[in-house]
Amino acid sequence: MPVSDIKFSRKKLKNGMELVTAPMLKNPTITAIILFKIGSRYEDEKYAGISHFLEHIVFKGNKLYRNPLELSAAVDSLGGRYNAFTSKEYTGFYIKVGAEYLDTALEWLGQLVTTPLIPDQDVEMERNVILEEINMYNDTPTAQIGYIFEELVFPGSTLGRNIIGTKKSLIGIKKSEITKHFRSNYYPSNAVLAIAGDLGELGEQKVNKYFKFLKKDGKQALEDKVGGPSPRLRLHVAKASDDGARAKRVKTFYKKTDQTHLMLGAKTFSYLDKRRYPLSVISAIMGGGMSSWAFTEIREKRGLAYYVRSSTDLYKDMGAYSIGAGLNNDKLELAVKEIMKLFKRIREKGVSAKDLKKAKDQLIGGMLLNRETSEDIATTLVSDVISYGEVTPFSEDVRIIKRINQSEIKRLAQEFFAPERLQLAMIGPWKKKDEEKFAKLLK
Repeated sequence: MPVSDIKFSRKKLKNGMELVTAPMLKNPTITAIILFKIGSRYEDEKYAGISHFLEHIVFKGNKLYRNPLELSAAVDSLGGRYNAFTSKEYTGFYIKVGAEYLDTALEWLGQLVTTPLIPDQDVEMERNVILEEINMYNDTPTAQIGYIFEELVFPGSTLGRNIIGTKKSLIGIKKSEITKHFRSNYYPSNAVLAIAGDLGELGEQKVNKYFKFLKKDGKQALEDKVGGPSPRLRLHVAKASDDGARAKRVKTFYKKTDQTHLMLGAKTFSYLDKRRYPLSVISAIMGGGMSSWAFTEIREKRGLAYYVRSSTDLYKDMGAYSIGAGLNNDKLELAVKEIMKLFKRIREKGVSAKDLKKAKDQLIGGMLLNRETSEDIATTLVSDVISYGEVTPFSEDVRIIKRINQSEIKRLAQEFFAPERLQLAMIGPWKKKDEEKFAKLLK
């Protein structure tokens, strides 16, 4: 077995939770991460942001650690690290500590996600914290532009909605609705737990000891719910025929700024699609580093932007690829033209053998770096299981990437980067009347 393949075991516990363990003998740390199959795309508009709200609230205390100070001190005193995140499809919590504190880590994480107190006063206080978080993002165009782009690319889908919700939705969310959301979605068969590091004699019995869920499965949980956020998938599946001339081409968000922040790209496909491999190669070639096409042409040769990068965001049923940059308002039109030239270049000329090899080596090297620590391993395992239903060996990923050829790259670019499919989102001193002018640049 190649040394870079992850040695792991996978088991479904009696309570329905998926457990993935990766022993790393003599590794100084352990990481435990749990993902729940609930994110912002599954929320009704009225409750937009409730998954993220709950992610905050669970850190306010539980049956073992009665308040935020006790909760944080339990890990801080060990020199550990912990955090949480909400995505469009998952909510996750993790802890990383020295290997000798495995039991403490599992007890801490288990209590966090199974017995949150959700006290009234903390709900109100954290509501204010999240409202300030919204203000922060609204004042940070580099963060906000991604949401503007997804609103444009995923119209009519909850994927086009901000994970954090809106001020209106957050103000309307009550404690009782947060409690219902917890009961409806935080149950074992809706979760995957991954633990990596020097695990000693870790067994199923110990995991069951620390993860005693209030609800054993979703059936009873859903029966308890009255009017809360729906767990039903709301998937807006856009077909290729939807992406043509009828699609909105440009979306502007007015903000009086010295810079314009833009994302220019196209709707693509699901992360379950095997074409994700050649798309990752395209992303590396186009904007995946300081030697990429976009960085070279936009920054190094013309000095148009400080940052320029490519992004690939794939979800359960669809995805998007884009090139983004922040630049002087007066240089916006020139930058859009230059990015359009890059899409035309890969669409019509494809890539050289040299660029293809460099991109493949870059991807494989990056994957190696993401498999060094217990945190890297646990995150890789839990992400693969919850997204793909299996863990693809590193050696298989490498084999697939190495087999990608120039014709695959060109064919994918021709299919998804045709001018009529490209869309542009911008934040800056631009109004609705400017959209038509910039739409002409995309032809």
